[in-house]
Amino acid sequence: DIAHTDGLIPSSTEGLIVSLFSIGAIFTAFPVISSYFVDVWGRKVSIVLGSSIFIAGSIIQLTAWGRAQLLVGRFVAGMSIGFFFTGI
Repeated sequence: DIAHTDGLIPSSTEGLIVSLFSIGAIFTAFPVISSYFVDVWGRKVSIVLGSSIFIAGSIIQLTAWGRAQLLVGRFVAGMSIGFFFTGI
């Protein structure tokens, strides 16, 4: 369970939730990964792929019952931002 019995999320968990989004973006914005998709597949496909990844990450977060699933969803949603930044 993510929240304590009073419904508040501990600050360390909250920081992890927020930072995993950025870590996912850094992961896919890494030149080895992003340049492959943009050079081989093109800008439009990279943007569509980023959109699909964001939707998948949102669904993972939406259906999260526990901490691990929420954190994975945040990372996956963050990965889409790396595709958006390199595709634009």
